[in-house]
Amino acid sequence: MTLLTIYMPSKRSLAGSRDAIESALAYAEHADARLIVSDNSGDMEKRRWLEGRSPRLQAVVSDAISAADNWRPAFGLVRTPFLLPMGDDDIVSFREDEEPVDLASLPADVIGARPVTQIWTLADGVRQTERFPLIETTPGGRLSEYSRKARGNNSSYYSIFRAAPFLSLMRLFVEDHPTKGGYIDWAICLALFASGRVLHDPSLIYRYDLGRWAEADSLRQTKAKLFTNAGLPEDAEKFWGLLLFLDLYVLLARLPLDAAARQDANVASYRMFLKPFLNSVVETPERFDETTCYIAGLVAAEQQLDTVFQLSVYLSDCIRLGLKDGYIRFFQAASAA
Repeated sequence: MTLLTIYMPSKRSLAGSRDAIESALAYAEHADARLIVSDNSGDMEKRRWLEGRSPRLQAVVSDAISAADNWRPAFGLVRTPFLLPMGDDDIVSFREDEEPVDLASLPADVIGARPVTQIWTLADGVRQTERFPLIETTPGGRLSEYSRKARGNNSSYYSIFRAAPFLSLMRLFVEDHPTKGGYIDWAICLALFASGRVLHDPSLIYRYDLGRWAEADSLRQTKAKLFTNAGLPEDAEKFWGLLLFLDLYVLLARLPLDAAARQDANVASYRMFLKPFLNSVVETPERFDETTCYIAGLVAAEQQLDTVFQLSVYLSDCIRLGLKDGYIRFFQAASAA
């Protein structure tokens, strides 16, 4: 029985994505997996190349404009219990001398397995290698563990996850998120990690191409573009802790967690993301307008977490007018599922 689907949204041309696709196919053959490529490149040569390439490959011609919308085909096409998202500029490979994680026998409290992740650049090759699992027993503990181990790098998004919760969060994001910003990968990963432990698969190697994230100058520009592409101000990064807290709170409402687990994760999220943002407003008020400073003060003084969330939703209108209503609809959609 095939247990794993590799899902690759791909906007690059054949020249830009061929190595990634061929590596994914080689791994699919090795691991008895499927590969789905959702191609919105418009490259006819690539489409011809994909046709009949392998019985393990399903190529979908997509007319999606955004990266988020190019995820839509996955919602109806992934039929395996596990999913590995993959970038079309990355490379996967495997080690035959290492024992892979047995996906069929994963305990119910395990949400997935992360590979050996190689952080790679064209100029330097492999800059660092990550091999850590997430094994803390509480949702908040795993959020803290990930923050400590990841060191600002969210390459763990490219891991093997249980498909049902992953796709549930992606569907909610694509259909209902108020900005559909490309920064959502952090909140999606953290929500999944809150819902279960993550093992380490030493047999799977994922080479993550840093690209424009590699250098300081391009890093600043790339970060700003994440927000401007989502219709937010160029300086919206200063609201990052607020946005992450809001997104994670809503995504956790979609997952089948009990009330105690969800509370534990949200308390950790408040401490790790929202509280530092609130502190930054107090410490550098000149960076924020008067309304932001006032509402941030109300949030900081509140003790009830559900009220903290409600006030934070109001605070989001200080980033962009109308965002509050978008987050209300987003939360309603998550809660209705």
